[in-house]
Amino acid sequence: MRKYRCTICGYVYDDAKEEVKFEDLPEDWKCPICGAPKNLFVEMKEDKKMDVEQMMYEEMDDDLHELSPLEISVICSNLARGCEKQYLEEEKEIFRELANYYEGKDRSKEGNLLKVKELVEKDLKEEKELLEKLEDRGAKRVLTWASKSTSLINMIIDNYNKKGIDYFKNTKIWVCDICGFIYIGEEPPAVCPVCKVPNFKILEVK
Repeated sequence: MRKYRCTICGYVYDDAKEEVKFEDLPEDWKCPICGAPKNLFVEMKEDKKMDVEQMMYEEMDDDLHELSPLEISVICSNLARGCEKQYLEEEKEIFRELANYYEGKDRSKEGNLLKVKELVEKDLKEEKELLEKLEDRGAKRVLTWASKSTSLINMIIDNYNKKGIDYFKNTKIWVCDICGFIYIGEEPPAVCPVCKVPNFKILEVK
């Protein structure tokens, strides 16, 4: 019998213990722990260890390129959050103003969602390559969280492309303030399935 592991929270679906085999589950089936879709599960192989703690470190060359308005907006937004945690109110407001400015510039262009999709897929590729080279445990932990959160963002964009705004109707959106895990549902999980913080750190997006 086969086993399949959720790449977001680690939940294992064991064909031997379930009434329905994993391959026979409907395509809209979701992980009972974190809500990840079926396509974010991987089959577990006994001869392959998936522990990133065993990966080796190697320096990578920086891939320098001209930043788009969307990328600048995201960077400024993250800097604003960093300043907020350090109680730097003036700097926080400056970075938020810059984030809103560049977000507005990017909204004027067509295909904004496609750009987000391209950036997400680029991030996933770079995160995977970097994880294979790191040996610092703290850095790998944070990068693993980022990779899982990015995978969920990719899934949400795919579902939005298929269902439109109806995908978000009559439900709530929650984001972990620590690792960026995103959950769509009425109530957040009791514990973040990615970084394991209690759900008072999982905030509703208004």
